[in-house]
Amino acid sequence: MVALNAVLTLIVWSLIGVLIVVVYRIARFYQITSGRRTNYRGFLVPLILLPLAALLNVSVDPLLDLWRDVLLLVGGISLIGLGYYLLQLMIGSRS
Repeated sequence: MVALNAVLTLIVWSLIGVLIVVVYRIARFYQITSGRRTNYRGFLVPLILLPLAALLNVSVDPLLDLWRDVLLLVGGISLIGLGYYLLQLMIGSRS
């Protein structure tokens, strides 16, 4: 059962990584077509940190739980911040 949980965890986090790549590509495309700076390279931070946290989640060492939580926190906050910035940049002042 532990092996099944580990495999499913890696599959789900891989899908989340694919979604982050899609948002990265949208930000890159928007920067190229509009000429406005989107900081699309910033999406590499959560793209690295969140799968790394998933790998730590699969490991059985309980001492790594703190590092996993820190990676999830930093990756999640950076993804939220970059996503919100991209949203505001793309919709402009039409709140």
